[in-house]
Amino acid sequence: MVALDRDDVPVAATWRAVGEAAWELGLRRPSYHTVRALARVERLRRAARTAVRAAALDTLRAVGSSRVVDLPIALDALERARAKETLVLNQHKP
Repeated sequence: MVALDRDDVPVAATWRAVGEAAWELGLRRPSYHTVRALARVERLRRAARTAVRAAALDTLRAVGSSRVVDLPIALDALERARAKETLVLNQHKP
């Protein structure tokens, strides 16, 4: 499902693509609700991963900065981005 989902495509289109792929593999088509839930979680995961990468790059830029305050601010942003990513990755766990 992950390979067939894109952020700029409606979930209904992803559902149709997943259904076709499942049919071709001889599997049952998943319900729209299942695909919608999985697409939502995957899109949140990708957004969180992108935010972590951006924060990590900002931290690297801050290391080379002549301003002393840049590094603590960048590290704080990286910590918040990682916490959000962890929350997204663990939302299905009890």
